[in-house]
Amino acid sequence: MSEDDRDLRDRFVRLRRHDAGRTPAFRAVLERSSRPRVPLALAAAGLAAVVLAALLLARWPRTAPAHDVALAQARALSSWTAPTDGLLELSVLEIPDSLPNLSLTSLAIPELTTPATTSGDSR
Repeated sequence: MSEDDRDLRDRFVRLRRHDAGRTPAFRAVLERSSRPRVPLALAAAGLAAVVLAALLLARWPRTAPAHDVALAQARALSSWTAPTDGLLELSVLEIPDSLPNLSLTSLAIPELTTPATTSGDSR
């Protein structure tokens, strides 16, 4: 083993000893993790504040909008039209109000004329 390798090994050994001296015992870490971090009084005060806020919000008087305001909102909503409503207009197409009558008297049939028969034609 060269001198550089021994020096490097000694440095790592010293570093491990230094780290081991600063590391707490496992039992102390385990006991510290099992204790609650937030004091019980602080947790109770927080819970009481949340319950109080919920009760205040539940009992807060709700004011209904004035009658005039409600009517104005209803008028505004009833007169609103969607921007695409113009696409639904069928002004070009005319839809008849009644069904067409398809009897034979309603059809205009040109009169059939019999062609003049010539003497050489035989039918």
